[in-house]
Amino acid sequence: MDRGRQLHDQYYRHADSVLSGIPAAQAFQDKTGVPKVYGAAGVAGLALLLVFFNIGAPLLVNLTGFGYAAYASMDAIESPGKEDDAQWLTYWVVFGLLNVVEYFTGFLLYWFPFYYLIKLGFLVWLMLPSTRGAERLYTAGLKPMLQHARASHRAAPAAAPAAATTKPNAKTAEPKSD
Repeated sequence: MDRGRQLHDQYYRHADSVLSGIPAAQAFQDKTGVPKVYGAAGVAGLALLLVFFNIGAPLLVNLTGFGYAAYASMDAIESPGKEDDAQWLTYWVVFGLLNVVEYFTGFLLYWFPFYYLIKLGFLVWLMLPSTRGAERLYTAGLKPMLQHARASHRAAPAAAPAAATTKPNAKTAEPKSD
């Protein structure tokens, strides 16, 4: 039980320090007397419950996938290092591809139970710096596909002039008109 209390206190302090930088969270605490950490946990729990019951799930999941990532991307732009820039650029590539695939397969995906809950978990996995899921997915899947596409694209123009210099087949040659 003591270990559980230590973890609670550790996460509570961390969440409180993060929320201290958000004026709306501080205003919520001042007006209601409820600690801002518990207010944020309540909002997150309500959103998770709505996604679980598929009430406004597409909007909530996409807002999560877009909202936090946009905020973190703006922070990355302002930071002096380039490591976080690469993480968020990679995330946006994967997020964009996911949305394109979902656009064409959404009518099928909607019928999978808990699809939006799974998508939410996947997006969180993609964006968390501790998991670096977007970088893993890009390195394992997207990068090899992109390299293959680049190689075949470079090879295709070289083959085109050779095809243009071959003699036409007598069967496909156009008849001469007199």
